Amino acid sequence: MKGPVVHLEFPMIIVRHGETDGNRRNVLHGQANGPENQLNETGKEQAKQLAINLFAELNRTFGPRLAELAKSGNLILLTSPLKRARDTAQFFIDYVKEEMGLLLGPQVQEDLREISFGKIDGLALDEIEDKELRGLVVRYRTTQDATINWQGTGESFVDTLIRAKRLLQALNRRYQGKDVVVVSFTHGTFGSSLRAVAGDKGLAKGANMIAFRDSILGCGVPHWLWKQGMESQAHNIPSPTKRA
Repeated sequence: MKGPVVHLEFPMIIVRHGETDGNRRNVLHGQANGPENQLNETGKEQAKQLAINLFAELNRTFGPRLAELAKSGNLILLTSPLKRARDTAQFFIDYVKEEMGLLLGPQVQEDLREISFGKIDGLALDEIEDKELRGLVVRYRTTQDATINWQGTGESFVDTLIRAKRLLQALNRRYQGKDVVVVSFTHGTFGSSLRAVAGDKGLAKGANMIAFRDSILGCGVPHWLWKQGMESQAHNIPSPTKRA
């Protein structure tokens, strides 16, 4: 993506939701929100472990300040409107309540939703009847073509970069100069969009390509988009959770 990255003015972690049956079938989840797009038993276990890992990471980073942030409403939880992300966030909310006796209120953020594949949202490759669309899916997955917009019915990866940039700029305006930490529960492809806009060099492939599929976050994996006091803007959080 050409142009300057968005340099965050506050610490922020992004989290991909836990596994779904659709992940196992390699469907194009997109913004589908049906039964196959919800956390399965593995995804629920991932979300439970995520809650433990994420809470431990926040404790390591902020120490006693974490309780102060939580009590003052400055531990900000944002979530995609899609249920798989909201349910993943709920496991963390429940764990924080158990550990700290505090009930955090998540804010639904529409811009955290997954990329839209338009009329093929929720379908596996062999379920797509349109030959041209099947070819576009293969090209998207093999060449990481960022311009495909599903015959104009969905979003291209470039479109999600624009959405991610808009979101991070809005969050900068909202939280600049404030003592906050933000945790955002989102999705695989949109997580890559946020990382690209925040300047994560781990997604770069050559001089002009964003390898948004090669480095996609695993299900139930948290990732620092920016960590205060660190030179780089993007950092992995060690986690025993296996990638799906």
